[in-house]
Amino acid sequence: MSTQQYDVAVVGGSLAGCASAIRFSRMGYRVAVFEKKAVAEDSYKRLCTHFVQPHAVPLLEGLGLGHLREPAWSVATKAVFVTPGGVVATPGGYDPEQPDSYALNLERRVLDPAVREAARKQGVHYLEGTGVEGLEEDESGWTLETRDADGPRRYRARLVVAADGRRSRLAGLLGNPTESRPNDRAVLFGYFTGIEAPEGNRSVFVMNDQDLACTYPLVDGRTELVLFAEKSRIDTWRGAGERIERFLEYFDGLEAAPSVAHAVPQSPLLGYTDYPSQIRRPVVGSVPFVGDAALSLDAMSGVGCGFALQSADLLARSFAGRPLDGAGLREGLADYRERFESTILPHADGICGDSLVGKDEMTRQRMFTTICRSPELSRKYLALTGRMVRPAEFQQAFMRGLMSQRPRAART
Repeated sequence: MSTQQYDVAVVGGSLAGCASAIRFSRMGYRVAVFEKKAVAEDSYKRLCTHFVQPHAVPLLEGLGLGHLREPAWSVATKAVFVTPGGVVATPGGYDPEQPDSYALNLERRVLDPAVREAARKQGVHYLEGTGVEGLEEDESGWTLETRDADGPRRYRARLVVAADGRRSRLAGLLGNPTESRPNDRAVLFGYFTGIEAPEGNRSVFVMNDQDLACTYPLVDGRTELVLFAEKSRIDTWRGAGERIERFLEYFDGLEAAPSVAHAVPQSPLLGYTDYPSQIRRPVVGSVPFVGDAALSLDAMSGVGCGFALQSADLLARSFAGRPLDGAGLREGLADYRERFESTILPHADGICGDSLVGKDEMTRQRMFTTICRSPELSRKYLALTGRMVRPAEFQQAFMRGLMSQRPRAART
């Protein structure tokens, strides 16, 4: 059996995998992507809210995907939160010092084929329908035992990148344990026409008791409606027709949400009832993990696309100017681990906490009342939800805001 040699083997051909492959290829390496599924030209991930948070939008340029920010492909947007304490909304983008700091409602039916095409144009060898069944490391790199439609094949690579999603086979093969965190909510979503986009194409997020109802304006006059709700509520909606009717009735009952009086379904409702958050180590042995293979969190946080792009970028930055062997490999992996744990991982605890519904409603209301009364805190909260600041920075600002709003007598 002949053995083909690459510098970098990326296992998993979705967003994080293709982004990693493009980055390494642009550094001059020979790169192959191994995707176990047979991928049609228009294949894309369907269980997604298509919300690319503002911290990750600039990363599209470095992948050759800057054109996807244009109105023909996506909708530049900003979140508006309707909370128990008021409305969190500020003028401009997420960062007052960055006029172009907006999120993108960029559908995966556009993004996924585009990133695969960008990888191929960059010279990445995209091997679809090729599953990795075994790995073995020696002093000079890795041997990958794979299988495609024609049978078993063997490949060699100096670096293997695990980008094979939340069900990562490589995590099992390499002994990367999965930490699972509970998620008390189920999600339903669908696509509609006949819903007028809010002013400025804002994406509206309405907190209703323990639920979150989301409205995402899309290109071509379409809108995605998403409901994150307690599982017991959705379980009572039986049958496809009744589900859509009850789903629209729910949104119709929210005064702060855009009107759905003239909504016309363009798809069946999709979703899931059980989606725990998963956390793995960013590096195991000499293999880095990116995207959902490293961190797959509650979709209510909207971080999936952003963290996939960001983890690929952090990995590439960690290896810039370093060889893929010896000290260079060790230093690059250590650098990536530190970048991931300091940049991405701090968001996990807050997101997992928000996945639980058994919260003190009075405390929650006081928190949002404090935020809504302060323009600075409102900006910080939006920046946190856009992953442009770390949770500790928001917490420090929140404590300052809380103290400043207390009556003077109480402070003395």
